[in-house]
Amino acid sequence: MKKTIILLTILSTITSCKTQEEIRREKLVDTISVQMNEHQKLNADHIVRIGELEERLNNIQGTIDTSNYEGENKRKTLSERLQALEELQESLNVKIKEQDEKMTKISAQLQKQDQFIDEILKTLKSGKAQKKSKTLSPYQQAMADYKARKYKSARPALEALLKGKLSSKAKARVIHNLGMISYREKRYEDAMTYFSKLFTEYPKSIYNPNGLIHLAKTFKAQGDVEQAKETLNLMLENYPTHHRVKIAKNLLAKYKK
Repeated sequence: MKKTIILLTILSTITSCKTQEEIRREKLVDTISVQMNEHQKLNADHIVRIGELEERLNNIQGTIDTSNYEGENKRKTLSERLQALEELQESLNVKIKEQDEKMTKISAQLQKQDQFIDEILKTLKSGKAQKKSKTLSPYQQAMADYKARKYKSARPALEALLKGKLSSKAKARVIHNLGMISYREKRYEDAMTYFSKLFTEYPKSIYNPNGLIHLAKTFKAQGDVEQAKETLNLMLENYPTHHRVKIAKNLLAKYKK
């Protein structure tokens, strides 16, 4: 009986021991399982993070590749522009050289022209000098003195010419100039003689309109206003289209007052 009880106790103890071992094992398994789950979660997080990092790296790599591509394109564009500028510079240098050659030719031509003009001017000056040095005829000298109002030398020269042989035109001019000198020197009797002679002997002379106007002034200077008015009317009747008609009309209106 005692033996039986002892065996049962031993068996119970053995059974009880296995149960505790199993419990420990189960707890260990549970602990391991929990740890494995945690490790799995951690691994999953790591995988996600690694994926994110890979994605970021890919993006960075893409950006770098894009930047490299754009940089390469920019470098290529800059290179092409530099090449174009060098070609343009070369073309400009060629054109500048051509322009310099043209300017050199033009400068040479201008220099030749200047020399040619200088020669012409020298020739003209020498021609004028020759003309000045050329002796004037008595008629030319008398007319030159009259134009210069050198009446002291002009009057005797004109009087001498009037005694010589002259063409009708030249003689009419001499008479007119002698009449003008006499009027300006207030030798009115001589002025009347010359102007009257000019009109009667050379009625078609171009000097008559001015001669008749000064003949009228001579009469007025001597106090003969009526004769002055008649002389102006005579001028207007015979030379109605002459450019001195206005002067004659103004004088006539003045003398009628």
